[in-house]
Amino acid sequence: MPEPVVNVDLIPVESQTRTIQTCFQQCLYEVPNFQRPYSWSTDQLEDFWDDVVLARGDFFFGSTVTWVSQKRELFNDTYSIIDGQQRLTTSTIILSVIRDALLDVSKKNDATEGVSLSAKSQANATQKYIIATDDDGVPHRVLVRPEAMFYEHIQNPSAIPSGVKWNGSAQRIGEARKFFEGRIINVLSGRSAEEQVDRLKAIRANVLKARVIQVELASEEDGFLIFETLNTRGADLLLSDLVKNLLIRGGARDVPDRKAIATRWESIVNRVQDGRTSNDVVDRFIWQSWNSRRDAATEPELFKKISSLVGSESTKHLSYLQELEVDSSTYEWLEQEHVQVQQAKHGGSRNALAVPEVVDSIRALAIFNVSVANSAVLAAARKYQETNLLSRSRLIEVMRLLENFHFQFTALTNSGSTGGTRGRYNRFAVLLEKAENKDKVAVAIKDLRAKLRSSLPSRSLVTKAFEEIFYAPSLRLNQAQKLRSRKIFVAYVLMTFAKSHKLLPAGQNLETWSIEHIKPQSLGTDNTKNPVYSIGNLTLLTYALNNDLGNAKLPIKLAALRSGSAYFDPELESWSANVAEFPLDDQIASRGARLGEEALDKVWSI
Repeated sequence: MPEPVVNVDLIPVESQTRTIQTCFQQCLYEVPNFQRPYSWSTDQLEDFWDDVVLARGDFFFGSTVTWVSQKRELFNDTYSIIDGQQRLTTSTIILSVIRDALLDVSKKNDATEGVSLSAKSQANATQKYIIATDDDGVPHRVLVRPEAMFYEHIQNPSAIPSGVKWNGSAQRIGEARKFFEGRIINVLSGRSAEEQVDRLKAIRANVLKARVIQVELASEEDGFLIFETLNTRGADLLLSDLVKNLLIRGGARDVPDRKAIATRWESIVNRVQDGRTSNDVVDRFIWQSWNSRRDAATEPELFKKISSLVGSESTKHLSYLQELEVDSSTYEWLEQEHVQVQQAKHGGSRNALAVPEVVDSIRALAIFNVSVANSAVLAAARKYQETNLLSRSRLIEVMRLLENFHFQFTALTNSGSTGGTRGRYNRFAVLLEKAENKDKVAVAIKDLRAKLRSSLPSRSLVTKAFEEIFYAPSLRLNQAQKLRSRKIFVAYVLMTFAKSHKLLPAGQNLETWSIEHIKPQSLGTDNTKNPVYSIGNLTLLTYALNNDLGNAKLPIKLAALRSGSAYFDPELESWSANVAEFPLDDQIASRGARLGEEALDKVWSI
């Protein structure tokens, strides 16, 4: 029997205890557009397996908060899930694995009719908890999620694939299914076919016996209001969950509006998450976008500031959504080591990613694993794209300042960014955002240059670190050594010398170039400090030229290098008088020191 109606903060609430079985037999569920994505990690799946699947008795699974979004007279009502979608989704995922395991037993034992029929019958029984059928034979998904793959891979594997790219939520659903597949394979290993069927039925029974308290609200509006106060099992609501809910609730006037905002939000999330795996990546983007426009806010206080910004006006909610859309189009490409130059946008609007020098700097920051400068990059890209106050040359100047600083500060000396570094970028971003003319833009850039110069590590420390750059792909390296000698980083260093002398245009794809050891690697030892691997013995070649040279002696290599596009520095020129077959160790050391001086005086100067 339903429990009496109670009041929680004046919101009418009705609740009743259900098992997962009765939930899936008597209700249909949908995940509303303001809900968070699927987010359970391996730790939470482990808890589910231990607490629910291996339970020796009834397990209380917590509460779900819902409201009836569609009533039906002769079939189950649809409940929109405010809280509890992670548990119901996970239950559906493991039931799909049990179903497929039973079908696998049936196929493998088709010669044993009794076992095969029993397994297939149990698979069909399991499927009824995933897709239910009404009296007219119309199928209904018991749980409707926004990810196409949830229907295609979990609920109905025989469905024609949509080809929709998996977003972060879909990937985590896929990972959860793989987790349960692995566990069930282990459980069934070594058992007879009859024992496998019995074990799968026992696992299914434990999942279906788990109990929840289903809390039912009176309306969707109540769901919006209560969403911000709820925590899901094992994880607090993320900033992105709260902001999504805020924008849909405050910016929409009706259901079509809500769907439109939800679709726009999903596009933002897909751009921001592309290639990134961290669960809080959207939160970081929201934070960095805010800090690229306004005085810095800490992450814990940011939601209150966003709420204050948008207030109660729907137009302000939509304006903030548009801010995020604008910044996500740039943020999508940040922290991407293989970002390439984009086509200029149609209609005359400017695109920072269409400037090859800007793309080179964005790529460099990604190679250095620098994200603290993102707010400054967003501000500069936006100022360039939305106004004529930041010229192309000024944009390149800003990006080179960021790149050159972090080459010395992060890539070489590993100084580590602090709140002070973040504060400097926020100051620059705000000054640039507020700049109303070109003079104020120039002041903001001048201020940034001065702040970065004052924060540089000592010249001796940077020079020493530069001369320790090496490339030894044939040696076994520890993790710290791998970071210092990554091919893409060494290629970047050599390429930047060539570009500084205008020997190569900006926007080069580093993957099309090869690193050449002038003195052949075959003459090196297993010590990474051997001069053969050092920066003084390295140059950049096209793959074709590298393959042709092989282990050629010095005179042949120098002639080829002189005719190539890479930087043929004065030190290499002096080696031409060398009668030896290969450069001497002191020559290699001298060239490394010479390159280090040029690096600080010209190539990466600030």
